Amino acid sequence: MGESLIAGTIERHEQRLKRLATSISAVDSGLRIAIQVEHAQAFRRVVAMLIGMPTAVAGLLFCGVFFDGWEGQGVWYGVGCLVVSTLAIRPSLSQIDTQRLSLQKRLLDLVLQRQRVTEALEKLYAENERYSQVKTPIEVKPAAA
Repeated sequence: MGESLIAGTIERHEQRLKRLATSISAVDSGLRIAIQVEHAQAFRRVVAMLIGMPTAVAGLLFCGVFFDGWEGQGVWYGVGCLVVSTLAIRPSLSQIDTQRLSLQKRLLDLVLQRQRVTEALEKLYAENERYSQVKTPIEVKPAAA
């Protein structure tokens, strides 16, 4: 291969690595956000169940067993408890779909692509010793006194 062709190929691979690094960073941050959202949803669901379920049981007891208790107010206490239970549980039922699995698959694909491009670049460097050296800035030697 000609030197300009090799240099162009190496440059394209390096540009591809930069674009892959940017894509990996973006997908990784999206995945972190998705995981945080899922953890927040799980926390809200647990809190809703800890508040809503006992309140619902109390509401059913007030409406069913203690129907005539507290001078006929048992039904109203029961209905109030059922309303509080519904208000506590209802928000936890509407979950946000975070697409976490698709983000994980996309991240894996990008990492594998980066690995393939890196291997191809290393192969080009190995074939051409001239390009395998790391580019360093010009060294300035101090003047001898």
